[in-house]
Amino acid sequence: MLVQSQQIFRSANERMQALAVAIVPAEQLIPFLCECADDACFGRVDMSLSDYDDIHRDRDRYAVLHDHQVVDGETIVEQRALFDIFTKEPLAN
Repeated sequence: MLVQSQQIFRSANERMQALAVAIVPAEQLIPFLCECADDACFGRVDMSLSDYDDIHRDRDRYAVLHDHQVVDGETIVEQRALFDIFTKEPLAN
């Protein structure tokens, strides 16, 4: 269920990004949903479209508000002023 929550929030953010790209300057901050594992979280992560694109260029990266729930096997790769960036560790063979 935790991973499913992340996928739902990611999908919503992708729709937001697709709509905003046509009308919002690349560096303007816009609200995205926190991509944490808590299905009751509707935290707001403000970032620019260029930041969103940069973070999600790697499909295994998620933008999560500080101190929000993550899934086992995720590692923090960067801390920013308003949120952290996590990546999923590769599954062991």
